[in-house]
Amino acid sequence: MATATPTPAGGRIGTADPPPGTPNAATFNGVPTIGALFFTTGSGRHFCTASVVDSDSENLVLTAAHCVYGHGYATHLEFIPGYQEGRHPYGIWTVRAVVVASDWRQSHDPDLDFAFLSVASSGGQRLQRVTGGLHLGIDRGYTHAIRVIGYNDSADKPVGCATSSFEFAADQMEFYCGGYRDGTSGGPWVLGYDGGKGTGTVFGVIGGYEWGGDYDWASYSAVLGSSALRLFRQAEAIAAAPAG
Repeated sequence: MATATPTPAGGRIGTADPPPGTPNAATFNGVPTIGALFFTTGSGRHFCTASVVDSDSENLVLTAAHCVYGHGYATHLEFIPGYQEGRHPYGIWTVRAVVVASDWRQSHDPDLDFAFLSVASSGGQRLQRVTGGLHLGIDRGYTHAIRVIGYNDSADKPVGCATSSFEFAADQMEFYCGGYRDGTSGGPWVLGYDGGKGTGTVFGVIGGYEWGGDYDWASYSAVLGSSALRLFRQAEAIAAAPAG
């Protein structure tokens, strides 16, 4: 696999005025099911957000495709769930494989801006046994009360926001909440969020239109539908295969 430079949501700024009543994300200490993506080489800074999804392999992570496939596959990646202030309370998990849709590779179709990562077991343990996971929600519609969590790349703790999702366009969703800047791409949109365990149902990730949005108060996601389910099954097959 060729080395790739991720394409995080570009120029996420806050110069335009958000709609009245738009909430702002708040920093918190994080949850075990959601974490930051790092390169194992380079600056040591995280660059995108990802979440553990329930799977038979118990070693799958969900993020945005633009985080891990630009002009080729990103390599030398690791996932740190619950990351905060340099600490890794649930371990460091090496990414074995990156799985994105073929049409994303060919055309960067924003409706396919999601990816699954297979991670290697660590110390004989599987990721989900350590962290728990989010249920993968397929075809859940557009309009919901949600919780969204992400890691701004200039911060050492995640931000979270309780807000509402709505339809932006066919196969694209949007929410309003200030404070989601570069690095929050891949952050999960969660239904039925349990803040104690970090569990619930993930039905979107920050990405899609404009790779997540140009303003820090308006974020987007591709709808997770049949294409996401096929990709999940493909990733499951890869994760179940022996390492080698």
